[in-house]
Amino acid sequence: MYHIEKTEYPEIRDWDTKVFSMPKIPRSSNGYQESLKVILTALKENKPYNKSIEIEGSKRKDTLERLFVFLRPTGIVKKESNGQWKMSDDISKWLDSDDSLYLAAILNANIRFFSEILHILSKKPTQIQELREIAKNEYKLPWKEKSEIHNRLGWLRDLGFVMYEDFSHTYKITDVGEEFLSSVGYFDPQYLDIELDSTINEKEVPVSNWALELCTSSFVEKKNGIGYLPGNVHTMYDTAYSYLLLMANPTDIATIKNYSYETYGIKKSSVNALLTTLSNLDFIERRTKTQYQTSRLGKKFLTNNFELDFACCVHYKVNFVFEILAELYQENLSLKELSTRGKVSYNFSYKDYGELRKRIHILTAANLIQEVGTEMYGLTNRGSNFYKLIKEHISGNTVEISQFDETKVKYENLTYVDACLNEMRLASKDSSNPERFEKALEVSFGLLGFNVEHLGGSGKTDILLNAPTAPKFAYSVTVDAKATYHSEVSESSINFDTIVEHKYKHKANFAVIVGTKFEGERLISRAKNRGVALINVDSLESLIKLHAEVPLKSDSYKKILEQSGLVDLQVLDEDRKKITREGSLLQAIIECLSDQSNDPFTKGIVQAREIYLLLKNNQQFDTPPDLNEIQIMLDFLSSPLISVVGAAKEGYYALGSLNDAAQKFDFYLKACNQSDAIKR
Repeated sequence: MYHIEKTEYPEIRDWDTKVFSMPKIPRSSNGYQESLKVILTALKENKPYNKSIEIEGSKRKDTLERLFVFLRPTGIVKKESNGQWKMSDDISKWLDSDDSLYLAAILNANIRFFSEILHILSKKPTQIQELREIAKNEYKLPWKEKSEIHNRLGWLRDLGFVMYEDFSHTYKITDVGEEFLSSVGYFDPQYLDIELDSTINEKEVPVSNWALELCTSSFVEKKNGIGYLPGNVHTMYDTAYSYLLLMANPTDIATIKNYSYETYGIKKSSVNALLTTLSNLDFIERRTKTQYQTSRLGKKFLTNNFELDFACCVHYKVNFVFEILAELYQENLSLKELSTRGKVSYNFSYKDYGELRKRIHILTAANLIQEVGTEMYGLTNRGSNFYKLIKEHISGNTVEISQFDETKVKYENLTYVDACLNEMRLASKDSSNPERFEKALEVSFGLLGFNVEHLGGSGKTDILLNAPTAPKFAYSVTVDAKATYHSEVSESSINFDTIVEHKYKHKANFAVIVGTKFEGERLISRAKNRGVALINVDSLESLIKLHAEVPLKSDSYKKILEQSGLVDLQVLDEDRKKITREGSLLQAIIECLSDQSNDPFTKGIVQAREIYLLLKNNQQFDTPPDLNEIQIMLDFLSSPLISVVGAAKEGYYALGSLNDAAQKFDFYLKACNQSDAIKR
């Protein structure tokens, strides 16, 4: 080991170019720096990238490749064009010297809020929650949880820069930490740059007429994936335009592949993906088996408004592009919130943010949106003005969600049910405001027809459900809402004793926990043993959407709520099929009687047996309806209250068309809704 002079410390990046997260590597029993040493030594010794590395004191089994990916944003390692990983000169020097101060200088040069923590602690001992608040409010870092602060404090403790006081739950800076802080300094948040909207004085939106017409055209078959476009947001347009110029005349695929490799270093295997993307966007067209040519649309470029015109073309063929503008027109949203709204409201769902980031890049380059916080986005002046031009062609109107005498929330482009589901999904991630999720579930279970009471508070369940039926057949359910910022509800966040206690306190028949997802088999097994049902947000969303299509009664939903562990929605399939069949039979009988109205032989009056013969070969039924089913439906339709079918001694006859029947049912529906509103 040798000491490296402070004059040799790496140059500190500008604050805006520093990365947000500490490397997510396992923590050795001897500290993070020991873990890093093991990983880099494996790289130095050319160990296979797909080999799992064991870190003493850690149960994680990560491959070298995965660990290198975690380290790459900091610049500690990089992947070369030949696929080989390489250490930076700085980290290689640390590995040789084993100088902890030099390692800290490398981390501080590349990662936000590192020495800044030391500066805060140099003023006074501080608790972790205070550090998070300073990070959020003064440094504008979007960390809703304490994990990023925890990770930094872990490194700082391992480096000997801070110490933890158990009795006061505070962190203090050490003498070594003071020495390091004096060497590297810190970033003062007062110098944070505030991004200004460069379009603030723009009066008219700079978009070509042909591109604007695309936005007002309807194209049903939109794709979710944009596809492969080489280059980053700054070079993507120049690259795309160069290909349109290349293929101005019919061009052989071999020529395109050679051009791609020689000009941009694009592998020949990736060229096919690029050609598919350009074809899907209608920028090029295939002329022969081996030749492509720029299309009529592609030849409209290069325009003065290339970026915005390009965005219009993408929106025309791809889902959830200018719909993002609709969401941001209501409020600024984070990447995670946009992803959630895309999934709930626009059927746009991916495992990662890759496709969403492509859309963000395209909209940002067109100056329609801008980053207003860390991965938080809002409309620019141009974006707002442009959205107003195309607003009526995006879809939908503003919908209000009433949360049973609570504040009304407005959404645009959503149906009522979609708006409720959107709020439920967002609230399930808002762990800083658990009551929000409780209120969202109050609305959600109300949509399933339950009588819902929001309780909350110490010693009470969050929500109490009661089946709306006679006392003899009624049942009640305690519902505990578990909001979490993480991808899954952890076992440690659930106290099953308390859940069961709530059930007995409220004299409920069943107990349910609702969360975004549930972690691991052990948690599910414990829920089974304690007789508690686990409903994830995806399942509840599916239930509500299916209920909107085929409404079931509370006795059907009892089959879900009486389960233990993760619920299985398939138990409702038979009930749903029965309701669907009854609806089809109702429609078929009314249509059948209407058709017979003009028959000269029957004169519009037919017996149940004759209807059976007429419907026997109806293709909409898997099995033909039997005589008993038909008779029950005829009795219902001819009852004095419904009276859409007449009954005479000779048989049954239509009292109107299917549309007349629909209007009558709609009248009763409105009456039920008015009655429900009065109760609320």
